[in-house]
Amino acid sequence: MERTLLDDPRVGAIAADELRQRLRGLPDAVTDPLVGAQLASKLHSLMAQHPDAVVDLVSSDGTPVAYIVTDDVDGVIRLCDIAVVAAVRGRGYGQALLARLLDHADAGAEAVELSVWHDAPARVWYERHGFRTVGGDAHGHVEMRREPAGE
Repeated sequence: MERTLLDDPRVGAIAADELRQRLRGLPDAVTDPLVGAQLASKLHSLMAQHPDAVVDLVSSDGTPVAYIVTDDVDGVIRLCDIAVVAAVRGRGYGQALLARLLDHADAGAEAVELSVWHDAPARVWYERHGFRTVGGDAHGHVEMRREPAGE
């Protein structure tokens, strides 16, 4: 695992892969400009909202395959983003990143918060890891929180 910055092109490549997966089936002539615009917006927004965020990048055989972006906000860890390239999904990279984050949070007795789209498959994944809905919009993003183990 390697600590890096949000503007690291390797982070952008993983984020672009994730965005591209959402647009599967569209021709490249349509997908490429959409991914470019969405990627620029996503990274700009993360940097603006979380200027002190840290990025942990995971590589496999020298190829970047996953990252997690977190920020410590008023004693609560904010999970800003997590992504795994499509080619290696299901091999435990996301699970390992989240487990490492939750272990760190538990050791420091810190809660972890995040936002996720209300009907995203990731929401169920977070619920399986102890996150509970604490706010948001039933038709948009929901806020989720996981208390430290033992609380």
